[in-house]
Amino acid sequence: MTLKELAVGKSGVIKTVGGEGILRCRLLDMGLIPNTKVTVQKIAPMGDPMEIRLRGYELTLRLDDAAKIEIIPEVGA
Repeated sequence: MTLKELAVGKSGVIKTVGGEGILRCRLLDMGLIPNTKVTVQKIAPMGDPMEIRLRGYELTLRLDDAAKIEIIPEVGA
């Protein structure tokens, strides 16, 4: 499952971060690293971007970038 597919209010743990080159480095620099818990806070009215909470801050991420991040959804979250 990817971060893009996670519903609002649901949480998961990052499994892998895809992408290549600068994009992957940028995602890692923003704190999107494996074993980090993320929660989807909200989705923009037009469907893109999405806002997630991780490591004590909110991050806005385009859905194209969120699709490159594999997660393990939390059970019961």
